[in-house]
Amino acid sequence: MKVATKVATGSGLLAALLIGVLVYFVLLVRQLVAVNHQLTEVHFRTTTVALELLGQLDQLEVDARKFFVTRDTRYADLVTDARTAFATGLADLEQLAARGADSESIRRLAELWRAFALATVPRDQIAARLTTTSDAELLEVVAAPLDDLHRQTWAVLAASREGIARQVAATGAAGREAEKFSLAVAAVAPLLAVLIVALTVRSIREPLRRLTEGTRAVASGTFTYQLEATEGDEFASLAEDFNTMVRRLGELDTAKRGFVSHVSHELKTPLVAMQETNRLLLDGLPGPLTDRQRRLLELNLQGGRRLSAMIANLLDLARLEAGVMSYDVRPHDVTALARTATGELEALATERGVGFVLDAPDHPVVAECDADRVVQVLENLLDNAVKFSSPGASVTVAVRSEALLPADAPPHSEVAPPPYALVRICDWGPGIPDREKNRVFEKFHQAAKGSRRAGAGVGLGLAISWEIVRAHRGVTWVADNHPSGTIASLVLPVRAPHRGGGRARTVPEGGKP
Repeated sequence: MKVATKVATGSGLLAALLIGVLVYFVLLVRQLVAVNHQLTEVHFRTTTVALELLGQLDQLEVDARKFFVTRDTRYADLVTDARTAFATGLADLEQLAARGADSESIRRLAELWRAFALATVPRDQIAARLTTTSDAELLEVVAAPLDDLHRQTWAVLAASREGIARQVAATGAAGREAEKFSLAVAAVAPLLAVLIVALTVRSIREPLRRLTEGTRAVASGTFTYQLEATEGDEFASLAEDFNTMVRRLGELDTAKRGFVSHVSHELKTPLVAMQETNRLLLDGLPGPLTDRQRRLLELNLQGGRRLSAMIANLLDLARLEAGVMSYDVRPHDVTALARTATGELEALATERGVGFVLDAPDHPVVAECDADRVVQVLENLLDNAVKFSSPGASVTVAVRSEALLPADAPPHSEVAPPPYALVRICDWGPGIPDREKNRVFEKFHQAAKGSRRAGAGVGLGLAISWEIVRAHRGVTWVADNHPSGTIASLVLPVRAPHRGGGRARTVPEGGKP
């Protein structure tokens, strides 16, 4: 199933749940509206009319008794009016019965009223009956039916009240049912929503996790990692493209390694032959040399050395960029490495009239590193210090142990945790302009023309040094040396896990590679 389908399905289920809840509450509201209508329009109206009828019956009985006692026809008119009012109210009750009131009790009341109406006569016949009928007989004709009408009207009123009670009970039951349903929805809906979201996220998260793992593996230089494409979704297509990319990267990596190895051999071999030939000529094996010939051969040998150094730098840079630089990491005394680097450049320093001063503690300053590569970094830093120093000046090499990163170190997120070994190389040359300080470690970057010296190279030494230090998870930078000159600093962690720039091999002190 595609990712879009999974998301749409989960969203559809949640939407269906929401719509179902809304429909239920709409129906419930309609039910409550109907109950409210029944209460207000039928039962309450029935109760009101029944109470009015009771009042009219009482008035009818009072007027009838007064008429029989006084024989005043005005009371007969009042009786007639009461009869008319009662008949009108009874008609209203019959209409309410058709709309849901208690029809049986209202029907019985109507029958009693018709019987009462037949038993009594209009006002124009009362005078004739008064001469032929006694008062007791007349009261009997009126009183008994009125009592029946009273009882039945009370029955209608009681039935209406019972209807009100039933509707109120129905409303309460509907409210309780709605409350239970709401609680059930409140309990189930979040669980269902979480379940749907969890299933959807799980189906997406696992492929993303594998993709992230594969990306990290490729970033670390592992070009054999392959993703499994088992599901027919977008991640399957992405996995196929990722696997194709990794295969091509692996092919390119293999090609780079082969190219670096081939070029290294093809360039070094003729250079070595040329330099050895020059040395043989300088040794006088073919015959004696004139001073001019010797000078030309020495210049040729120096040019070959510079060319060999440039090619070595280019090959080192190619190895670093290809990720095939190897590091033999062991515990080493950084002071000894600094002493080795100054010894390698002693001849160059003497030629330029520059001396070295080594400032180091009596105890070893140990750091886990590749000795040859760290010496290479120190030689590059020392070479620049010597080339930019005036004759008669000295270059100070200070070695220290530091519990924390020096305060003047630039922010660097890839530096390993403390403690550190610190090397500072101080010269008294012209210094580096502020705008150049952040660029001296860039490839092919050289100092400004006003401060360049002969034999400055092609600008790769410090760039290579930067990559080597980065691979050791250290940091290097330059700063001003007051009143003039430059301080080049190198920080190496005491324990240096390998990070980038090639492949590392850690060997414990005293062990074998």
